[in-house]
Amino acid sequence: MEATTAMLLLTLTTMATPTSDNITETYINDNVSTTSGKSHSSPRSSGYSSYYVSPTLDLVLYIATIIIAVVGCLANAYVLLALLLSKNSRASNVNIFITHQTILDLTSCAFLFMSLVLETVDYAETDSSLALFVCWFFGAHAITTTAGNASVGGLMIITIERYVKIVHSVAYRNHYRPWMTRCGVIFPWIFGISTGFIPIVATSKVVRGSCNKNRYYMNDWSRKAWGIAKFLLLYLGPLFVFIFGYWKILMVIRRQKKQVGQSQQQGTTSGVATAQQQGSRRTEMNIIRTVILVSVSFALCFVCMRTYSILTRFDVAPGIGWLYLLFSVFSYSNRCLNPFIYATQYEIVRRWWKVIVRRVVRRQHVEEVSVTQSVAPDRSERMQSNKMHVTTRNL
Repeated sequence: MEATTAMLLLTLTTMATPTSDNITETYINDNVSTTSGKSHSSPRSSGYSSYYVSPTLDLVLYIATIIIAVVGCLANAYVLLALLLSKNSRASNVNIFITHQTILDLTSCAFLFMSLVLETVDYAETDSSLALFVCWFFGAHAITTTAGNASVGGLMIITIERYVKIVHSVAYRNHYRPWMTRCGVIFPWIFGISTGFIPIVATSKVVRGSCNKNRYYMNDWSRKAWGIAKFLLLYLGPLFVFIFGYWKILMVIRRQKKQVGQSQQQGTTSGVATAQQQGSRRTEMNIIRTVILVSVSFALCFVCMRTYSILTRFDVAPGIGWLYLLFSVFSYSNRCLNPFIYATQYEIVRRWWKVIVRRVVRRQHVEEVSVTQSVAPDRSERMQSNKMHVTTRNL
């Protein structure tokens, strides 16, 4: 509650920022680049990046980000389709949460692609209200950042749900209610809006035909305070939850395995009960292994970006440079890697993929058999007609 209160106070402080040009400006950007209307030194309109990045490197990073967005959209759409069409997609709460995670990643990748496409918008020739709307939602990557931050909140929800279910199993069975699942779906969006959408809208505006993101704060103190809060809320905090939660979970699972092994040696457990326990334990381990890999992917993809971001807040590192853009590409790649982890590790998605492959192979086999059967009668009829022709000729 204290962290949430501090986050809301910082957000409200940021929203109270006046719109004067004398406000403290900073070249801080939490995504690929700040968008401008026109740029002559860069192959694309990349705002401040044109002053710090060579045109060739800027174009390479731009193309890499587009590839990540497209692949992320396709991969997340495939995983989402598999989860929605699977019969067991709603069998447990964690399946609902993982489906929601896929929706968040798909939304982030889709809006990232649209933002990159709309970077060529000339704000100077656009109506002021429409220009501000496009700047907030696309130029400043507000929706992309909101969905990405919500995905981090969703991972924490999954970790907490797994922790309570396995470490405190009795309390989970006695006190867990369906409304908690709905809250677990709503909370990530509140977390993403509070840490992404509201601060971006409050500190971004169109000035002289350029969409300037995260440049307008009340003072330098608020800028640094919000940078520290973001570092804690979006990286160190989630990382602590992941490490603590899964370390406790693995310790409990290890202890349970020892107890099961001892009971099997003593012969106190029936074969049917043992098979059921092993199946349930295997399912739990599959879920835990999948979410751990997703958490590790988050930690590795965002470590450079979050560290560099906090350094720029204290002017230790330069603002928009090639390192910042490169780390931004790494952070976006996390939303592209998650669906591949689900497709290769998550049992529901793997099972759905196997069923689809079997259906395709079976359909091709049936078509080949039908073609063979249709060709065989024609061949036999031709052979019979040839025999009749030879007989008639002999007569």
